[in-house]
Amino acid sequence: MTLLEKDKDLFDESHYDSHYFEGHLARYNSPVYSQRVAAVERFMGDVKGRDVLDLGCGVGFFGGLARKRGARVVGLDFSEAALSIAQKEQRGMPLVRGDATSVPFPSGRFDVVLMNDIVEHLAEAPGRAMMQEVFRILRPGGRLIVDTDNDAFLMQRKGFKRLNAWLERDTPQRRALAEIKKTFTAPTLHIKIYSVPELRALLESVGFRIDEFDTYPYIAVPSRDTLFNLPVLRTLLRNVKGDVQIFRAVKP
Repeated sequence: MTLLEKDKDLFDESHYDSHYFEGHLARYNSPVYSQRVAAVERFMGDVKGRDVLDLGCGVGFFGGLARKRGARVVGLDFSEAALSIAQKEQRGMPLVRGDATSVPFPSGRFDVVLMNDIVEHLAEAPGRAMMQEVFRILRPGGRLIVDTDNDAFLMQRKGFKRLNAWLERDTPQRRALAEIKKTFTAPTLHIKIYSVPELRALLESVGFRIDEFDTYPYIAVPSRDTLFNLPVLRTLLRNVKGDVQIFRAVKP
């Protein structure tokens, strides 16, 4: 676990301004987030006819993916700036301004909750409260799709960081990200980064059963990623082969 901001539970809404979310939108409209999008689509599966909550929806991108798959989607975020952009990007999608640690929905309201790039923005106590709320609002058999950074990425450890930077240096995602950063510069606002065992333990502690998990790299490097996904290495390195982790968790 890495605590990136001491004595802080979360950043207030003023930190999450229009510039912050416009930077995210630029990433979704470029190759930068292609790995994340592919992973979430794979883990989301069939949501046609399902009630889906895009929790901490930001610009509404993943809720929009679920809508395209035939889901009934509601987006929730505490940032007025985010919801203003989401309203334009996802016309017709119901949007609610609210707190992810105390959501304004009845128990058993949703079949699926999407939680993308959120839990790392909260300290341990509000992060747990958010997971408890998700468990409450899911119907029995409902599923949570959560992805977040992975604190234990092998290629960010001492001895590998320079090699990884060299491998990623001229990839399409890295080039696109460099262009975006010329216009959109903003802090990450991350507070706590989990390892795979830590996030698994958090999910199980509030009652979830883990259905599937994986790790994947934020920036794709075909040679490195093919090697890490060879059958034997994939098994050995599954917790550490990517700097992003994703879980599908089910409410029994």
